[in-house]
Amino acid sequence: MNKCTPTNRVRNHLAPPFSDLDSLVSQFFAPARAAVAASGWGGAASLYEADDRLHLEIDAPGVNAEKVEIQVENGQLTLTLERTLAAEPPKFVYNERRFGKVTRTLDLPDTVDPDTIEAKLNDGVLHVSIAKRPETQPRRIEIKQG
Repeated sequence: MNKCTPTNRVRNHLAPPFSDLDSLVSQFFAPARAAVAASGWGGAASLYEADDRLHLEIDAPGVNAEKVEIQVENGQLTLTLERTLAAEPPKFVYNERRFGKVTRTLDLPDTVDPDTIEAKLNDGVLHVSIAKRPETQPRRIEIKQG
């Protein structure tokens, strides 16, 4: 029995300052296990904030840029990567490498601007970055007489 369980419940209930980011990360990485199980490879991913941007990096060894598709629709970023075998595959004696498509979908937070998405594939890593929107400042509204 874990003696920390009640404390964890209280902490989660109080919505820590990073709960939105925690939720975003949890939502994004949850389907990864299913993707790995279905295709045999899944592209490990990292999600972080830096330089006023949200950054997503996905391992994509053996994937060509032509086999990467990135779409934004209804507040969701969908990435599809495909690792293919040669047209004339060799007669394997032994093979641990996996091939196929992997699709990952991320609900974009309201704090980013989907029109600023940039992507590059370098050394087997797909890097996607999205600019964060400037924080809106509260403003006082003048009330007019009459």
